[in-house]
Amino acid sequence: MNRSALANLLNSVINTILILVAFVTPLLFLPFTTEFFEAPKLIFLSIAVGLMLILWVLSWVVQGKVLITRTPLDIPFLLLLVVMIVSTFFSEVKFVSILGNFPRLHGSVVSWVLYILLYFAAVSNIKDDRQVRNLLYALLSSALAVSIVSVLSYFNYYLPLAFTKSPNFTPTGNSASTTALLVLLLPITIISIIRPNKFLPSSIGIVLALVFGLTIGLLGSLTIQLGAILALVLGLLVYKPDLKTTLPALLIPVVVTILAVAVSFMPMGNRPNPLMDKRVNYPREIQLPFSTSWKISASAFRDNPFIGTGPSTYLYNFTRYKPVEFNSTPYWTARFDSAFNEYLQILGTLGILGLLAFLLFSLNILNLAFSGFKQRSDILAVTLSISSILFILLLLVHTSSLVLIVAMLLLLAAFMHVNKYKSQKVEEFTIGIKAQKLTENFNTNTIVAGDILPLIIFALLIIGLFYSAWNGVNLVRADMLHRQALNAASTRGLDTYNSLVEAEKLAPLNDLYRIDLAQTNFALANSIAVSKAPNEASPGGYLTDQDKVNIRTLLSQAIQEGRAAVTLNPRNAANWEVLGSIYRNISGVAENALQFSLDSYGRAVANDPLNPLLRLSVGGVYYSVRNYDLAVRFFT
Repeated sequence: MNRSALANLLNSVINTILILVAFVTPLLFLPFTTEFFEAPKLIFLSIAVGLMLILWVLSWVVQGKVLITRTPLDIPFLLLLVVMIVSTFFSEVKFVSILGNFPRLHGSVVSWVLYILLYFAAVSNIKDDRQVRNLLYALLSSALAVSIVSVLSYFNYYLPLAFTKSPNFTPTGNSASTTALLVLLLPITIISIIRPNKFLPSSIGIVLALVFGLTIGLLGSLTIQLGAILALVLGLLVYKPDLKTTLPALLIPVVVTILAVAVSFMPMGNRPNPLMDKRVNYPREIQLPFSTSWKISASAFRDNPFIGTGPSTYLYNFTRYKPVEFNSTPYWTARFDSAFNEYLQILGTLGILGLLAFLLFSLNILNLAFSGFKQRSDILAVTLSISSILFILLLLVHTSSLVLIVAMLLLLAAFMHVNKYKSQKVEEFTIGIKAQKLTENFNTNTIVAGDILPLIIFALLIIGLFYSAWNGVNLVRADMLHRQALNAASTRGLDTYNSLVEAEKLAPLNDLYRIDLAQTNFALANSIAVSKAPNEASPGGYLTDQDKVNIRTLLSQAIQEGRAAVTLNPRNAANWEVLGSIYRNISGVAENALQFSLDSYGRAVANDPLNPLLRLSVGGVYYSVRNYDLAVRFFT
């Protein structure tokens, strides 16, 4: 096999992996990690991106040159990544910024590195329209499967797994992510109906548009539904002359969707309306209001104007900066780890520099999209232009998700291929480091030249991937052990303890595992004390000397793990709250425990100053020691 054929084979394998990423990512969920949706998807994405990088760089070695596709999004992506790295370096909680606020991983530096590498690998290895079409077919097939599962769950037809038996179950993780994905892909179905057989047959376009429309209508929020309407309007505006013959076909999914949504709002007198009951009782995700989110992000920007508080730290911005009127809302006890939309999220966590980089990214996308409308004869260019505009709209009304970002990056990579031969903004170029060798052959000197940069990059890549895989495997094992601990918590306390100890050894910087272990230690100590407490049959109780030693050891470990958790993540008010409650509960057997409890609760209040429950806890501590004046101050 010659070099050219081998390079083509490697390219085919890379595109096969891209198709798998497009199809599997929205659908994948597993019950083996702490969080069932985001973690498995990111693990799968890590493996896929790693394999693609190896094959991509290997193709450079085979071709003897580094071949990269330059696009208008390269600089915004790199600027955003630089801001993230700098922001992480100055973050108070570096582990959270690097890997995410467990179990939420999307938005961390690691997640964005994977997204950007996925984009670069995709945009440089999509070589022809056939590969673009296969990628879009994979996304559409996955979205169809997601829609069917989501709608069946909506009507109480569940998959045979315990955690899927909820009306709002969807493979993407939440209905907002599912409906956003469908809005992105809706233009393909609409334009396939208006201009049949250019991409999909009209019949398939009608079926997909109908399923997507019903899913968006039943599960989506009002803003998501408006996005779907915009997709329809843009398609009609671009291809208005074609509607003379295709309008009846287009009306089928539109009318059916409108009727289904309308019926869900219509009371039927004394007769029950199942669709209306479903709509009213459907457990939708709670989104932080815009006004509250703006005040939080603006306050975080005021204190950290240039690089923000660090990736994945919005939860701590929320607890520290939420306005007092938030306590008047029905969800005043909740703690939000995401803003109203992606731009406010970035303003608070990455500062003005991160926001400018992301705005540059958004403006470049819009510029490409509007130029794509001029290519009316190219259905792929127009379709991807509409999807690009919808993507920016979705980021304005909601925060991003792993599924949304992955799907859009694949669509953008396909869009760049469509523009490769129509715009000077997308082009291939090579870089290299030339090396020469002088050889003697039959008394003649020959200079052999070659590019050694591919070999250097390949060696560095293997080292980097080996290091990442070594640490990544430990993190995954720790997360699986944490899931085992959670599963055993209600019935097998000792198994929970052992699993958490092993998880902590594998991921010692994760404060979530430590705070869970602190609570487990306290629960085990309390269980021993309660089970052998004095009663009528035994006024002296059943505690042996060994039991007393075990209780002291467990309580000591609970305090030790709680202190470790707040040291690792001093901005997490929940960690301080748990430590304060442990000290409070052992005040009868530990010296100065109440003082330590008040100190811990004080740190919790400093990080979450407008949380009424924390103030009730502090007031309760003062009340227990008969300091009624201070108790009243905190109670009121």
